[in-house]
Amino acid sequence: MNERTDGIPELYATEHVPFEGKVIYLRYRIRELGFYWLIAELDREKNLAFGYANLNNDDFAEWGYISIDELVDNGVELDKAWKPCMYKDAMKRIAEERMREGKRWENR
Repeated sequence: MNERTDGIPELYATEHVPFEGKVIYLRYRIRELGFYWLIAELDREKNLAFGYANLNNDDFAEWGYISIDELVDNGVELDKAWKPCMYKDAMKRIAEERMREGKRWENR
């Protein structure tokens, strides 16, 4: 696909790894709305990912399958500055970004 997706495990390759232990390779987001999708696995042929989706509501955020094509078709941006990290570190980084930007997202 491209160098950004090199090294991302195929779908189901990390199903034995607890969520907290998964590596997050990519982040897609809509910064203005506080929406983000964290990608841990990828089927390059179908452009289908497994990851964590948060639509600005921590109570309803969940792990599941994500269509990359659908994200792109809806104007979601790939965070080109994202560096792969463990899920727990990704969540810490996102919380720090929110605080730095002065956006304390409230659960709806």
